[in-house]
Amino acid sequence: MRRYSASFDTGSVEERIADLRRKVDELMHEQVNPALSRVGSRASSLAHQVSDTTRREADHAIDLVRERPLVTIAVAVGVGLLIARLLRR
Repeated sequence: MRRYSASFDTGSVEERIADLRRKVDELMHEQVNPALSRVGSRASSLAHQVSDTTRREADHAIDLVRERPLVTIAVAVGVGLLIARLLRR
């Protein structure tokens, strides 16, 4: 039976792997990290906008309840009856 042995230069493979690692690190530093930072900033900005809008709308709803308490009670009773009727089915 004949054995085949291949001489394989592991040094050049290790150099290529090290070169690829350097390139990946460079790409991460130059492109991926700034992109993630921009996405994070945008998400934070949107979260603040949603928070402000929610707070403004909640304040508006509270003002409406204070201005028209009887209408608010009537609407609450109507919604409660509607939900009760839907749950019975």
